[in-house]
Amino acid sequence: MNKKAVILALDNIALDEALSISNQVKDKLLTVKVGLELYNLAHKTGIKKFNDIGLNNLMLDLKLVDVPNTIYRSILALKGIKFEYLTVMALGGNEMIKQAKKAANELDPNIKILAVTILTSLKNELSKMGFSSSVEDAVVQLAKNSSEADGYVCSALEAKLLREKVSKNKLIFCPGIRMPGDSKDDQVRSASPALALQNGADACIMGRSLLQGDVSKNLEKVLNSIK
Repeated sequence: MNKKAVILALDNIALDEALSISNQVKDKLLTVKVGLELYNLAHKTGIKKFNDIGLNNLMLDLKLVDVPNTIYRSILALKGIKFEYLTVMALGGNEMIKQAKKAANELDPNIKILAVTILTSLKNELSKMGFSSSVEDAVVQLAKNSSEADGYVCSALEAKLLREKVSKNKLIFCPGIRMPGDSKDDQVRSASPALALQNGADACIMGRSLLQGDVSKNLEKVLNSIK
């Protein structure tokens, strides 16, 4: 198994600590994920410091959603940061994703737009939000309607369905990943790293399971579990 199948989620952490930890383990990761909280705290100037330590393939997990033209301009405003992955919400529709792709290509043709399907914190609440289908069907339909995206973000529990029913080739990144025995916190649809990769995920996004305690030891334990 490719050891670089883990993305470290830097959520709920100060910039200086995030940079220090990233520098310590970056060679064993696919990349690190900068979420909305850290992005808002650090702004562009702070986020560019990840580029300074050699992380030029950042995952900006901003989960953008707005009308297509606004998304286009918002992504162009990220100019100056070197990154490879950017998340948008599938619920914004395929035209929005087309504009996201257009903007990303103008910044760097290597940037991948990832469509977030259903958040891993959601399950039973979907019916209250107007979804009449199951979580699994909703994830598949949202992915199919996001055909312009380079890949998808979904629970590991639905990764196999996307491989079978949507695309064998597009990227699939799975958040909400926990080692057996770890607290799931607010992740309702969670799975282990091994199951995620078995179900077809390209990478596991992990935060709390790695950040609580010794990050290097925690990461080694994860990597050993997916050999």
